Formats: sequence, C-alpha cells, structure tokens
Amino acid sequence: MNMKTGMFSTRDFYLACFLKARDVRLVHTERRGSILVFFFEDSDKLKQMITRFYNDQEEVPASRFVNAIRDLKALVHNVK
Repeated sequence: MNMKTGMFSTRDFYLACFLKARDVRLVHTERRGSILVFFFEDSDKLKQMITRFYNDQEEVPASRFVNAIRDLKALVHNVK
C-alpha cells in the first residue's frame, strides 16, 4: 500500500474489488511490469475500511463484489 496526497494505491486485486464494490472512487490505474496498480480517492474513512477489510470485519453484498471483480478483471486485461 502506498499513500500519496489524496490517493491510496494498492496492487491487491481483491482489496481493489472490495473498495470498488463499496463505491470508493477509482481515480486511475498504472501498469508496472505485469502488475496493475489501482489508485483510489483517499480519506480517513477509507483507511478504517481497509483495516476492517483485512480484519474480516467488513461486508459487501455478494452481487456488488462479483460485479466489481468482473469490472476490474476487464480493466486488468485491457490496460496496456
């Protein structure tokens, strides 16, 4: 994880899917070799959400998570 002014970045695909499913704004992506880095709008609420995600204390409706996985998989395969 990398915090930049106003942005949070992650290479963790499933964290990115979770954030997208929770309506955190995806700002942009950046290809670094074979890895795609996801940049999201940062906030204090986001940091709490991430901590709760890794502690298995956050929930998201399954259909929203599946849709986020589908969307970000398409992005991973289409960003060059």
